[in-house]
Amino acid sequence: MKKYIFCLPLLVLTFISCKKEFLDLNPVSVIAPGQFFKTAGDAVTAVNGCYASLALGSQYGSTFQTLMEARADNFTDQDPSSNSGQNYQINRYSDNPGNTNFYNAWVGIYNGIFRCNTLLAAIDGINMDDALKNRIKGEARFIRALDYFNLVRLWGAVPLLTIPADPVNAVNLKRDDVAGIYKQIEEDLVFASANLPDKYASTELGRATPGAAKGLLGKVYLYQKKYSAAQTVLQQVVDSKVFTLLPNAADVFSTTNKYNTEIVFAIRYAKGVANQDHGFWYANSQTITVDTTLMKAYDANDLRRPLAESAKPVGNANMMPRKFLDDPINGNAGNDFPVLRFADILLMQAEVLNEQGYSAGGNAFTYLNQVRTRAGLPALQAADLPDQASFRNEVYKQRRLELPFECDRWFDLVRTNRAISEILANKKVTLPAFRLIYPIPQQEIDIMNNRTTFPQNPGYE
Repeated sequence: MKKYIFCLPLLVLTFISCKKEFLDLNPVSVIAPGQFFKTAGDAVTAVNGCYASLALGSQYGSTFQTLMEARADNFTDQDPSSNSGQNYQINRYSDNPGNTNFYNAWVGIYNGIFRCNTLLAAIDGINMDDALKNRIKGEARFIRALDYFNLVRLWGAVPLLTIPADPVNAVNLKRDDVAGIYKQIEEDLVFASANLPDKYASTELGRATPGAAKGLLGKVYLYQKKYSAAQTVLQQVVDSKVFTLLPNAADVFSTTNKYNTEIVFAIRYAKGVANQDHGFWYANSQTITVDTTLMKAYDANDLRRPLAESAKPVGNANMMPRKFLDDPINGNAGNDFPVLRFADILLMQAEVLNEQGYSAGGNAFTYLNQVRTRAGLPALQAADLPDQASFRNEVYKQRRLELPFECDRWFDLVRTNRAISEILANKKVTLPAFRLIYPIPQQEIDIMNNRTTFPQNPGYE
């Protein structure tokens, strides 16, 4: 961490200009913070840089698909040699703290947090419209909350930084308590939901909205089993009528229908634009395959099944899930990555309602059935799901069938205490309990060199 923080002043204002699209990944320059933050335009450019950090290969551009999906059971990595076998090791639960995926994600996420913290520390010194200032604060705090949510789910206790890191004090960094990190995430999202605008201009699609902040906050509450709090904010998203299920699930992922009304928040990309596109997700010369247990879980009439099937992009030898299929330009794709969409909101709300008490009627069945019927499946009644346990299992099943490859499956298995049993049943592999979270990158352990305040996660020592 010290090594990383010493280089932060060089990273901070490799911020992003805003020209063709708000998420433009071309750096304008490397500038000291005191020289940069002078105008409202500077603040907008800086928050664009915060968004851009999410799109990098160290986060949603590539590495998250390995850390958040390859660990689970929706596809099987059959390539033990590419990337020195490191992706394969994650898929097969044989990884170690030196795996570069961990270091790349750790540094990438903290880079994004540093950008947010630097902006938040400087923005009050800018003479600008208060509403715009609070909006930008809300955007930065939303992104910081998402960053910490990913950190705590991947590694558990991590350093909690809410001001720009100081190289002199880096030696004092410690792994902070998970409860305190969740408290900060909640505070950031409450602020964001109160200060973000409901709508942006069409050229600004992709910025966080109150619906995105509340939807993410609902998921944060769900992970902590704060069901009543989750119900309240998720219901606000539903009742806002801003988001809706598209009639055809395939249209949600169409590259000609990006940021449609089902998308609550997504990471934006632009095909054919340098540094704004990405490589194909889950594709690797036919050696990464959609797991047969996922395909068998679909009913033959389930309209979502084709989205999970393997397919080839035009002019490309790789196989990949059809939901992220895109005809390449210069070998790269331009799909947006959905972080949160309305189907997820409905399934979460069905889950939290059921966890507070099973009901033979009411909204829990309504929300679950909205997702099922859109998939071409019959609505279920109390006779089909007669108790809390059967309803819970149906929600879990629909989450797997609705959201594969969207970086939810591994976390869903862990948070519901089903990872060990499901991995054994589906992948026929034993999953040791200590591998439910990842090892702290070995580089960080070596640099901090303090087993008391910065220990390795148990099992990886």
